[in-house]
Amino acid sequence: MTRRASVLLFISLAACGSGNSAPLFGGFTPSSGAAVILAPATCSNIAFIGPAAMSAILIDLTSGADACNVLTQAKQCGTGSGSTTLLAGAFSGVVGGSTVAAAGPGTYPWLANPPTGAFQASTTTAAQVDAVCTSAAGSPAQMIGGSIVISTVTASTVSGSMDVHFDNGQAYAHPFDVTVCPVSIDICSLFSFCVSHTCVQP
Repeated sequence: MTRRASVLLFISLAACGSGNSAPLFGGFTPSSGAAVILAPATCSNIAFIGPAAMSAILIDLTSGADACNVLTQAKQCGTGSGSTTLLAGAFSGVVGGSTVAAAGPGTYPWLANPPTGAFQASTTTAAQVDAVCTSAAGSPAQMIGGSIVISTVTASTVSGSMDVHFDNGQAYAHPFDVTVCPVSIDICSLFSFCVSHTCVQP
């Protein structure tokens, strides 16, 4: 998987396709999940909106054994070997602002156009990779519609649901209840390309 979360944000694309979308990768069923609560920061490296105060919650769902281990080793620049992974971000922000509250409960929609002022937004990528983390044909898939709902956020768990639609014509609509992973990821790093990519072995 070449980009993972490195370009995680509402790139302006066509509006969502919904209705009778096929299930993601024929019926993706995660066996492990983790959340990372990203501390608020002011990011100046978001080319399409300019400086913005940002906070976020990442949700990583995977068919691999330990989502938190992958996040700890690779952060946003890598994936687990031989896995199917969905990485979703729920973002709160203020374009041109210097402060923003921590992301919390609420609905985070896909935004087809760059936001202005205060906003909530979501983005998701999904990929299938082989034993050396080479993406399968048609992967990764990028979100083009839908939303993520964050229901509860505690120091140890994040719960909610997602109904997300991808550019491959597929969709994933399921609840989640995952453990918070105690890894530190700089939110501004999500808007920069990864220099290298880690393939985490099981």
